[in-house]
Amino acid sequence: MEKGYKSYLWLISLVILLAGANIFVFSKIFLIADASQLPQLKFNAFSAGSFVLQKNSKIPTNFSETRNILVLGRSGGNHIAPELTDTILIAHINGPLKKVKIISIPRDLAVKTGNYITKINGLYKIGSEKGESAGLKLIQNKVEEVTGIKTDSFILFDLDTVEKVIDEVGGLNVYVKEDIKDTSFPTDNGGYETFSLKKGLRYLDGNTALKFVRTRNSARGDFDRMEHQQAVLKAVKGKVLSLNPVWDFAKLWKIFNMVQQNVKTDLTLSNLKNIWAFSKNLDLDKLETFSLNPENGLIKSEKMKFGVQTAYVLTATPKQFDYANIQKAITSFLGN
Repeated sequence: MEKGYKSYLWLISLVILLAGANIFVFSKIFLIADASQLPQLKFNAFSAGSFVLQKNSKIPTNFSETRNILVLGRSGGNHIAPELTDTILIAHINGPLKKVKIISIPRDLAVKTGNYITKINGLYKIGSEKGESAGLKLIQNKVEEVTGIKTDSFILFDLDTVEKVIDEVGGLNVYVKEDIKDTSFPTDNGGYETFSLKKGLRYLDGNTALKFVRTRNSARGDFDRMEHQQAVLKAVKGKVLSLNPVWDFAKLWKIFNMVQQNVKTDLTLSNLKNIWAFSKNLDLDKLETFSLNPENGLIKSEKMKFGVQTAYVLTATPKQFDYANIQKAITSFLGN
């Protein structure tokens, strides 16, 4: 039923980490009084605009707010349907409690928009026909309707960027707990291939790392995939934090440009500084996650007709577009 890129619970941390890491570099290196001497860097595509770091710019040591961030990952590049947002997450960051909780929305969830029904991962593409901001607004409104959560900010990124960043930091050393042999791994052209990894400590380049977190062919299914995601995130975090702001400046500058070109957000520079200070010491083992899936009874799989075609989709229970049970479960998960 599912092809292409799966929801990666660790990507929110990676995007925030990369943004924060590069802000840290600039705050340490470009400490000059005259802002005109600093490069003008356009990081945020919408509200934040261009920024420069001034003398004595400091990274805060405390994050005292609670923020809900909508995270959208599209495949981008030369992949099939590059504008579909197959990763849809809400990151609930609770500064006072020093906790992050991730809510994952399945890309195949059927939703109503206007007079027609579509999968939720197609809303950004549909709305973007009237402009990118319209696409973001359309999917943001629907996610809020489904979850009952008001989102404060968004991050939109291409998954191709993750692969490039992993390659730029020299790949990752990750421990693989069990042999992996997925004979039905989806390819970009709509076909399948075999993806294999032997257990033990393995070196993963960017492409292999993404396959490692995407594979679904294992005895424990989602649980194994979650462990893979955690392992890759820890490895990426360790690699980025190990980069020296002086000796590795060229590498960090290249990573910064990758993020700048492929990540769009309405988070301000101040927001990013605060989140970076909060997330860099975050214990990933304590990251709590919640997903809508048939196992917890919040959604079910069913056939639905789209024009002349019939496809499997996921719908809310007990009624297709009644999200009361989903909202109640999410409220309980967040502890509100």
